[in-house]
Amino acid sequence: MRLATRVLLLALAAAIARPIAPAHAQALANASFEWSALPEPARPDGVSGLTLAAGSITGFGDEKPKVEKPKRPKGQPREKAEKPPRAPRPASEGLPLGAERARILLQSLTVPGWGQATLGHRRTGAGFLVAEAGIWGAFTAFRIQEHLRTDTYERTAQLFAGVDLADRDEEFRRIVGSFASSEEYNQLVVTRIAANLFLSDPAAPRMAEYLAYIDQHSLRGADAWDWTDFESFRRYGSQRKDAQRAALRSNTALGLAIANRLLSALHAARLAGRVRPPEPRSWRFEIAPGPGEDPTALRAGLRASF
Repeated sequence: MRLATRVLLLALAAAIARPIAPAHAQALANASFEWSALPEPARPDGVSGLTLAAGSITGFGDEKPKVEKPKRPKGQPREKAEKPPRAPRPASEGLPLGAERARILLQSLTVPGWGQATLGHRRTGAGFLVAEAGIWGAFTAFRIQEHLRTDTYERTAQLFAGVDLADRDEEFRRIVGSFASSEEYNQLVVTRIAANLFLSDPAAPRMAEYLAYIDQHSLRGADAWDWTDFESFRRYGSQRKDAQRAALRSNTALGLAIANRLLSALHAARLAGRVRPPEPRSWRFEIAPGPGEDPTALRAGLRASF
């Protein structure tokens, strides 16, 4: 690397030291004479020609004229540019408030998506219809689940508690799942209520009424139960909660079906106010006598108006 640098420096020095040929020297002299013979532009004293060519001193060169803006007096508010008035909106070309629009509304209330399909929005109508089908499918599934789980806990109570829950109200089913036996219920609930009603005054207890109340409200006979083990008692409560949860979900699906109908009806009513109603179409079959002298000749045609 150092050797190459030295060779390059020696070659440059030899080129500089080489004498200029006479022909080249004469050409350079002529060019210098021609350049010095050109007249120099007039310039002020103490200003070079390079400075004049650059135009960097004030007073020389081309300057852009300055435009003075009118000053706004203090305290005067700025004038806002007036906006062009908006073009009035065209009048709505939708269905007027009347029987036709009410019919569209009732269609969507009956079958979600029907009103949208009537107005030509078939995809939107199909969306509402698919949602309705899914909601009713979920409602049916939850109802079936509720009945199956109810039948399960009824069988559990019959097998492990000895009580038939068919045609029983919800309160009796709750009591069976809250107490281990009917005797426990009679002692903890019925006896306590009777004591609060008739033995609240120690000075004058009403024992006859107390015993009569216990005999009347105690659960005996077909209403009696006794759980054989705690695991069956706990399983009955869990199965009953599952059945109640399925019933709650089915009721939620029913509420969603109502909401879907209302939403479809509102959407169809809005579309009816914006969409131009289709032109009426009619088909008519016409028969007329044919041209000529033949009285039996007839001419038939089908006329359609769009």
